[in-house]
This record gives sequence, structure tokens and C-alpha cells, in this order.
Amino acid sequence: MASIGQTPFRFGEIVEGDYFTDRETEVRSLGDDVRHGLNVVLISPRRFGKTSLVLRVIDDLRREGVLVAYVDLLRAPSKERLAAHLAAAIYGGLESPFDRARQRAATFFQHLRIHPKPTLNPDGSFSFEFGVGMVDEDLDADVTLEQLLAMPAATARERQRRVALVLDEFQEVVELDPHLPALMRSIFQTQGEVAHLFLGSRQHLLRRVFTDRGQPLYRLAKPMTLGPIPHDVFVPFLRERFAAGRSQITNDAARRLVSITNGHPNDTQELGHFAWALAVAEGRPATPDVVERALEAVVDVEDARFTDLWESLSAHQRLVLLAIAVDEGQGLYRDQTRRRHRLGPAARVQKAAQRLVDRELVEPVANEGYRVPDVFLRAWLRHLPRQHNLPSTPLDADTD
Repeated sequence: MASIGQTPFRFGEIVEGDYFTDRETEVRSLGDDVRHGLNVVLISPRRFGKTSLVLRVIDDLRREGVLVAYVDLLRAPSKERLAAHLAAAIYGGLESPFDRARQRAATFFQHLRIHPKPTLNPDGSFSFEFGVGMVDEDLDADVTLEQLLAMPAATARERQRRVALVLDEFQEVVELDPHLPALMRSIFQTQGEVAHLFLGSRQHLLRRVFTDRGQPLYRLAKPMTLGPIPHDVFVPFLRERFAAGRSQITNDAARRLVSITNGHPNDTQELGHFAWALAVAEGRPATPDVVERALEAVVDVEDARFTDLWESLSAHQRLVLLAIAVDEGQGLYRDQTRRRHRLGPAARVQKAAQRLVDRELVEPVANEGYRVPDVFLRAWLRHLPRQHNLPSTPLDADTD
């Protein structure tokens, strides 16, 4: 049995360099939108590589002299923390290295109503802390955020440069304070010098916020959707990565792997890793049977996560999710389907299906159908032991 070295695949993390696959069209399109000062909301399913794509574009733009402030809002559970992360992004992304070295970080924000406390990090970057001196925390935080969000446009005018503000995991802003989107619109719609990029992991929420007529951010940003990577691009990528890992995969196996994942970027790399590990361990090229065993291995590894997810659902939601996985969600409301899967009345099925859509466990497809987008969850559901398929409580005693 051969020893297994470092994997030639990357999944569950930001991807760059040789591990970054295709997306050349999206890279050019998003880069052009920023250069022209357009606002963009990037919408796609989970783990489709939104952040990896945006960071690739940011690198290109910075080499061209565009000033970019990037903020990960997942780490902002309060408005004070949001202000702190915005301050660090603006200082690190919009202030020149020369000016950062010339003046103290504290003086950069001296015009703010509340001055942040700066901290020099070991890597040479600065972090900031708000809160000290805030008498009315909500009012002071709102005013501070308003002043911070105005800074990118002021920087663009002062330095005569294109500026971009990237707000990753933007759904956190919406859930943090329902009034923040309206505040942002009032500021962003006057900033023609600044391109604003919004992205996040909850696509149904982003669609609602930016495409529903009654929402404050309606039509503020151009929607951009990431789809699967084409099979004819992923197949040679798989062969190249296997070769980089001193192994091989047959054309049939590569095509089978991509057909299983349907070109999903993260899932293809994850399944590719497991197939590569098996091939290396067995000292032979990966064949279609190796890919099938790799799929089983991934599902085994994900079992604990899927079990926790399964247990978080009501008994009726489990039945509906299982029916969608088994039948690909076709004819979910038909009498025959509801009887076969013990789903109950159509109105109740629709309510459970909507809950699953809200949690992004399923997604709507044509003709009132649904599908489980996570290929590994779908495989796990289809292989559930019989005793876990049905709830132990009567349906009429269960809640949705």
C-alpha cells in the first residue's frame, strides 16, 4: 500500500492558485463591473466558491490600483463589532502603506463621533475597538456606522481612484438590525465613485433583499449568479490535480465523478480528494468503482453532521425531505406520492417544504418540484436505514 502525501485538492476553505478552477468569465465580468463602478450582489448556493472568486478579483483589481476594502461580516455579531471590522477593512484597504506608516492609526478616524481604540496585530495589521465612550450605544453605533460607510467615497474623491467595498456574509447585516439596509441604501446610492459587492451564504435571503420591490435595497445591485462549473472543464482539471498528486484518474472515472457532483466546485474537490486517496492507497488509477467507494467514504465522514441536521427537523419535515431525496421532488403534492411517503395533506406538505427551502436544505425546480442540492446529503438520505426513515410519532401529533 502506497503512502498518502498532501492532497492535490482543496475543499471547505478558500481556494486559490492551481486549486482555483475556471470561472474566467465570472472573473472578467465581476472585475469589469467594479471598474465601471457598478454594485453587484453575488448569489449562488453554499460552497460554490463565492469568496474564492471575489478574492481572486480583488487581487487583480489591487494590482491595477483599485482600492478595495473587504469585510467578513460573519464575525460581526453586534453593531459595535460591525463598526470595528469596517474600520479595520477601510484602514487596511483604502489607506496607502506610505500614509499608514506616516501617521498613527488613531488619527485616521479622528473625525468620527466615537474614536476607535487601535491595536497593532502581530502581522502588522491594525484592529479597532468601539464601545468606550458610547453613552447611547445604539445611537452612537448608528452614527459611527454612517460615518464609516461614507469614508470609501471620500477616499475615492480625495485620491482620485476607483474604490470597492466588499461585504461578505451580508445576511448578517440584515439580521443584525432591520434598519441597516435602509441606512446603507441612503449612503450607497450617492456613491458613484464606489462599487459595492454583496455576497453571502443564504441565497434566498439575498434574493429577497435585493429583488423584492418592497425591500430597501431593491435594485441597488446587479444580481450575478454562480452556476456549476461545466463538466468539460472539470474533467481535465481532475486529471491535472491527480497528476499533481502523483496519481491518475481514468476519463470514465473523471466523468462519473463530475456527473455525481454535477459540477459543484467544493463537492467535486471533496469527492476528488477521497477518490485520489483511495487510488494512491491502492497504487492504481482511480476508476469508476473507486469513485463510487469514495462517495461512500464521504457520506460516512459526513454522517455525524447529517445526523445532527436530521435530528433538528420535525418528524414531518424528515418525511418530506426524504421523499424529495428519493423521488427528486417530482410530483411531491400528488396523491400517490403523498400516500407512498405518508406525507399527509398537500397544504401541510407545502408548509414543510417551505421550511426546508428556508433552511436551504432543498431548492425549488421546474414544475413545482424540489431537489436536495447537497449531493452528499442526498446520498446519505437515500441510504438511511429503514428504521430511521419514518417518524415514531403519529403524523397528526407532530408539528411542522
